Amino acid sequence: MSVTAVVLVVFSALVHAGWNLLGKRDSANGAYFCIASAAGALVMFPILLFWSGAVGRMPPGVWMYLLPTGLFQALYFTGLGGAYRTGDLSVAYPVARAFPVLMVPLISAAMGSGDLPTATAVGGMITVTVGLLVIPQDRISRLSVSHLWGAWVLYAFLAGIGTTGYSIIDDTALATYRETLGGELSSVQAPIIYSALQSASTALLLALFGAVRLGPRRLSAELRRTQLGSAATAGVAIVGAYCLVLVAYGFARNVSYVVAFRQISLPIGTLFGVVLLGEKMNRARAAGTALIIGGLVLVSLG
Repeated sequence: MSVTAVVLVVFSALVHAGWNLLGKRDSANGAYFCIASAAGALVMFPILLFWSGAVGRMPPGVWMYLLPTGLFQALYFTGLGGAYRTGDLSVAYPVARAFPVLMVPLISAAMGSGDLPTATAVGGMITVTVGLLVIPQDRISRLSVSHLWGAWVLYAFLAGIGTTGYSIIDDTALATYRETLGGELSSVQAPIIYSALQSASTALLLALFGAVRLGPRRLSAELRRTQLGSAATAGVAIVGAYCLVLVAYGFARNVSYVVAFRQISLPIGTLFGVVLLGEKMNRARAAGTALIIGGLVLVSLG
């Protein structure tokens, strides 16, 4: 990974952990993330108008990617909200981020997309994953599978599937879009435009899922009960953080490196949970955090 990619991802991680703190604090659900996604799309709308020429040059194939990426984003938000309602931020957040660390490079390699991860990078990814499995434990001297089970785990893995799906789709879509645009601005224009349209797609799909699951009237009631200010703030942070990640894709040899290094948000999220939400910190969580940081260093060196 280049220095530019590392700086972009670190700043994105800070913003990412921040909006997850809002989601946990305010018991985010599908309605919350529907409003958040819509707010993110609205904030980005003036940029779409300003770069309307670049929007018009988006290939038809990239437009088609907006539906599946919106679907995976909707799965991610649904899983994340469920994990936060049933578990601690300092535990649910890292586990939700663990799954893609190994799945993205494996799927990318199977698809022949990007360079194969080096042995150093793979070692870092495995170290990150081990750290995430240690974090939920009560005692580091006695690891138990029981601490990795519960409703929050199922929701967290649903979020992980969502992250894996949209990460691979977005990397493919952006590679095509950047190539079509060409020029020095393509590495910035393509991800910003794409993320704005992705947010709109996610909002529409979350609204559709909610209408099917709850019915239009109950969905409307859920939307009215949502804390609008919190959801809108989270939405702006979500689209901003992901824009930075999508830009970083253009400065990395392999999308799996970016996905793995994004996990630096995990110790940040753990710290937020402990300091701001009063969640407990024990040796297992401290050791898990240390493993994550060590794994991230290996990924960056790889």
